[in-house]
Amino acid sequence: MQKLNLTGTSKHQTDDQMKGLSAIFVDGDEVFVDNGAIHAKSRLEVGVKFVPSLDEVPNPRRVEGVWVTLKRQESGLGYTGAMPFELWIDSANKLGYKKLSDHVNQMDKAVRGQVDLSRMSSEAIQKVGQYVQTIRPDLWENATDAFRSAFSS
Repeated sequence: MQKLNLTGTSKHQTDDQMKGLSAIFVDGDEVFVDNGAIHAKSRLEVGVKFVPSLDEVPNPRRVEGVWVTLKRQESGLGYTGAMPFELWIDSANKLGYKKLSDHVNQMDKAVRGQVDLSRMSSEAIQKVGQYVQTIRPDLWENATDAFRSAFSS
């Protein structure tokens, strides 16, 4: 079982804002957590030159991600926020495109406990939903209603 390495916190202070944050990626059939994404150093991003326009990436593949946060509820630590983001990666050419401001804004919304998966494909929502339910069932049981309903369609 993969550990999320999240602690959850009810107060957001400068040093603690990211403690309850993680990134879950859907890259084809693979679903995985990569907390390096918080600092733009996920395994998908390392070694890739990001260019200012998607038009500059010859053979891009879309990688969907979702920022997920934890917060302590009355019943225990559980999932709270979920906001999507995307990367376009051309592994062969080591080029990629991402809108950094969007990544940061979506991260901030997730930290604040917002849930909105409307920009994700239904396939990715299903994959992430299954993943978060099985990786740590206790976090799923203690998740907010908004979080669970977003992944239980």
